[in-house]
Amino acid sequence: MPSEPGAGYSAHYSDGQTAASLPVIVCATDSGLSITADDGSDVDRWPWDDVRLTEPATASRPIRLANRSKAGARLRIDDPAALATLRGHARYLDREPADRARGLRIAGIVAASIGVVLLFVYGLPWIARPVASLVPVSWEEPVGESTIAIINKLFADGRPLCDDKAGVAALRKLSRKLSDTIDTPYDIRVDVADSEPVNALAVPGGRIIVFRGLIDKATAPDEVAGVLAHEMAHLQNRHPTMGMINSVGWSALLSAFTGGASLSSEAVARLAAHLATSANTRDLEAEADDGGIAMLAASGIGSDGLVRFFQSVRKMEDKGTRLPAYLSTHPDTGERIAAIESKGSHATAPALSDADWKALKAICRKSGG
Repeated sequence: MPSEPGAGYSAHYSDGQTAASLPVIVCATDSGLSITADDGSDVDRWPWDDVRLTEPATASRPIRLANRSKAGARLRIDDPAALATLRGHARYLDREPADRARGLRIAGIVAASIGVVLLFVYGLPWIARPVASLVPVSWEEPVGESTIAIINKLFADGRPLCDDKAGVAALRKLSRKLSDTIDTPYDIRVDVADSEPVNALAVPGGRIIVFRGLIDKATAPDEVAGVLAHEMAHLQNRHPTMGMINSVGWSALLSAFTGGASLSSEAVARLAAHLATSANTRDLEAEADDGGIAMLAASGIGSDGLVRFFQSVRKMEDKGTRLPAYLSTHPDTGERIAAIESKGSHATAPALSDADWKALKAICRKSGG
């Protein structure tokens, strides 16, 4: 983040009031960060003392920043070179000012005490959402890695995740097109299991696993994009983390908030089974539906493909086919199709080129798919 006039870094900005993520240019000034739109108009200014990291910065993930004085406001800077300038100017980048830190400790103790009482009185599901937002992403990531491995073993008989080079590149292109429209602490990664079910799952740590059967069933990339957007909306709202808290309970909370090791292999196995066989509540699924449709619109991908996918699901239902939990617990498929169509389609370009779609359809060819 050069400090000389006119120099800056590309970033994405969210004001905390909407789910939109706006492309911006961020520059360092003597007083703080100057945030401008691509046309040069002012978007926001962050004083240096308000700038903080939302998670430890590493070379493998974008720099994610928050503003202490603006609840929910976020910045994502993809270039790790910006970190040096941030550390040279933002004295409270990864620590709280003394008075604020003391107040936060007191508030944390009070909140923890209230949380324990609520946990005993109302149970984990009631507090899963607020607690999920506090679980460190760095703690979740190894949980997600292990969960993906177990799900793949259960459903693909231990065959490797599909790794055809061209197919993986096409999948990453589609995933990035969607994930760039939202603000999320995760470095979202999508894998494909060489397995027949028409299914996809979001797991903690920003991971999604798609089964080959879903790609085989899809007739166009927009259908896969719709399902991916739905699963990314689950991640954006920390639904898999909530599921982990509900499934594993105390062991997850204690490990996450005391800096302990990741979950035991037994706990991860329980979590994998829970995610694969259980369903989110209808409210959570509806929330993911809405978020996914908004994501498609923001990325210029039409929602018609998602409608076609669920029309195929309805045909499967009519034939008495047993559906995965995440499909069977949604509202009536016809109602869901009507809800998607009521929002209109916002296509500006195909989700993938013909060549990329062909590559994605063949992503499992090296593993016998």
